[in-house]
Amino acid sequence: MTHWSVNDAAAAIVENDVIPKADRLNIGVFTLANGAVVLDMGIRCKGGFRAGKYFAEIGMGGLGKLSYTMLQLDHYLVPGLQVVTENPAVCEMASYVASVRVDWHGAPQVVSGPIRAVIGADHFARSVAYRDPSPRKVVCGVQTTEMPDEELTDAIAAACGVRPDQIYIMAARTACMTGAVQVCARNVEQALPTVYDRGFSMDQILEGNATTPLVSIVDDESVAYGRVNDCLIYGQEANLTVDADDEAITGMLDDIPFSKNPDDVYGVPFQELFARCQNNWAFVPRDWDAPCKINFFNVRTGHTYSTGRIGQTALENAFLGDGGRI
Repeated sequence: MTHWSVNDAAAAIVENDVIPKADRLNIGVFTLANGAVVLDMGIRCKGGFRAGKYFAEIGMGGLGKLSYTMLQLDHYLVPGLQVVTENPAVCEMASYVASVRVDWHGAPQVVSGPIRAVIGADHFARSVAYRDPSPRKVVCGVQTTEMPDEELTDAIAAACGVRPDQIYIMAARTACMTGAVQVCARNVEQALPTVYDRGFSMDQILEGNATTPLVSIVDDESVAYGRVNDCLIYGQEANLTVDADDEAITGMLDDIPFSKNPDDVYGVPFQELFARCQNNWAFVPRDWDAPCKINFFNVRTGHTYSTGRIGQTALENAFLGDGGRI
């Protein structure tokens, strides 16, 4: 079987679909002094819906597809997105999950994308056997308000043993459309680490798809960061097709969703929860970074199981804000 390189697939999207259309996508393309190529998809440049779609699909190594839709939120129809993948374990756990950290300006910077399949060093990447050891280019994404520079790309290159001029790095703020899309597109991703932590093998997950509401954008990084994460913990719904004993599913159902948390957590806006953790993911309990709702379809037995619930009130607050109106 020919090896599928998530990095080469992502690089092909960058080279064939993104860079040639940079003006139309409202993004910038910059080559640093060390040869690394930066795609500004929402820092100094505007970005948008289409840039967000590419950010997510590139981040998934070409193994996931994103489409836009409308979702019912109580009395309102709101923007939403859907992600589908036929190889969710590699697509998410070996690629899109935001789990690698490198030092930048004296602080850790989270890096996501296909580059993780080269490094293979973090907890979630090790959940799958797949590795992408020698791609032509490596591709990654960062959620940041600063333009990536030589210091960051040198650190990434050192972490995965490549030259800086082999790197494509996408960058976007949270407080822009591209940033909102690439976070809300982590809806299948939101499910997999949680079930993996409960002992469910990634080899047993055959297909995955999920929807997430796409919250209204606000030009404030802290507020935007809270809102997009509200969309995941209160609005994400994933469907996982699995091949497993029913007991492997039923034994973890009650322990999976974010709604299992007590009332002083569940229903609270993520911006407030994050503030309780000093705005640092290192202090966020794993039970808070949990999926909203998962439906399991077991091909081995034909049985279906569901856990979690949509948080309508919290989502309305995320979309409308204090005193907001539609």
